[in-house]
Parts: sequence; structure tokens; C-alpha cells
Amino acid sequence: MGWPPGRGEVLQAPVPQRPIFQGDVFRDGPIVKAQPGDRREVDPRMSVERRTVAVIGYPCEMYAQGVLTRVQSVAVVREAHKLGVPENWLGAFGVCPVPDLFGDGALWAVDFRSISPVDRAYLRPDHRLACLTEWGWAYLRQRLALYYTRAAITIADLLEAGKPTWQETQLWQHWNESGRAPGEFQAWLDEFDPNIGFPRRVALQRGLYQVLYATFVGGPPRGSRGVDPRQG
Repeated sequence: MGWPPGRGEVLQAPVPQRPIFQGDVFRDGPIVKAQPGDRREVDPRMSVERRTVAVIGYPCEMYAQGVLTRVQSVAVVREAHKLGVPENWLGAFGVCPVPDLFGDGALWAVDFRSISPVDRAYLRPDHRLACLTEWGWAYLRQRLALYYTRAAITIADLLEAGKPTWQETQLWQHWNESGRAPGEFQAWLDEFDPNIGFPRRVALQRGLYQVLYATFVGGPPRGSRGVDPRQG
């Protein structure tokens, strides 16, 4: 496997019905910056720049009862060559590759050193440029762990640990595509399902994603086999 990975392994096109998720890339996100000062007793001057940004909060922390919380954490997405990333990426723990973000072949990267809070209002669906694939999400979490802890977690472990959360978001997207109210999905997921014998959220955690999908759509979900994107 080459590094950095290619666009098809990391990114997928956004669709309006997909809930906002960790790693989603948006344009025109406001980044708050403190200007250098020379006296500790004086508050720093602040400036705001509109930049391409990626949401970096974990999905479970981004929502409260199915509603996107007001304050979200984002990191600036920059051209990789402006970050001084070496060709072999040796020691480049503070960034995560975002290949060919704008379809021109240029490599971009999420810069974990430039993080800012933003109001959810700025994460507009029509400003979403890209979403991560399941593998892309694993890469992002791996790079975050390297940056904050220097712990090298394997992609296989991250895929396994993240599967219930990924499948929940996939199910939520299918729910939205079926015309149901987005705000009602989490309550539905928490309900006890007599046909399964336990709450639907527990069923999801036990790997019964396709069963849950069939309860309100009928038939197996699209892309349910989870093909490794590196296999072509």
C-alpha cells in the first residue's frame, strides 16, 4: 500500500442526507486566531479567517439526542506542501492526508495544530466538500492518536472499534433517504424491538446492521459487504 493513500480510498462525495460526521470537509469555516502580543497582562487581539476545515470531534460527542451540538471543533485543511510534510511523511504526526480534495491532483492535509471552535451554523450542507470513507475515517483517527499520544494503533483495530458508529451513521443516512424525520432516528434506535428481543441500538452493537436496515427499508443495504477499497 502506498502512502499517502489515494482519493478513492479516503474520500467520498457528500450527499445531503448524510449526517455531519467526523472528518467531513467544509469550505468557508471561520478560524479564530490570536495575534501575537508582547504583554501577558493584556488580552491578545483576535482575528478570523475563512478557511477550508475538517470536523474533528468524535461523532458521539458531536450530537446530543440526535441534534448537532452548537459548538463544533474543526481543524484547518491546507495544501500539504505548505506544511513542510516530507515525501516519506517521517515525523509528520500533526497532519492527516486529504488526497486530491479539489480534483486537481494536489495533496491537502488536515492540520491538527490549527484547531478552532465554530458554531454549527457554519457547517452548511451546501458547503460540504467531501466526506471520509470508512478507511479514511480510520486513517484520520490513527493520525489523531499519533499526534496526541504517539500511540500507533493499527487500521484493523480502528476499523473494528469504529464499526458500530460507522454503521449507525450509514443507517441514519438510509433513514433520512427514506423520507423519515432526521431528528427521530436516535429515539427509534433506542427503542426495544420485539422482533429482535432487545433495543435496536444493542442490535447494532451486536452486528445486526442488515436486520435493522430491513426493518424500515426492506432488503439488504447498499454496500453492506464492506469491500476493502484497496482491492480496487
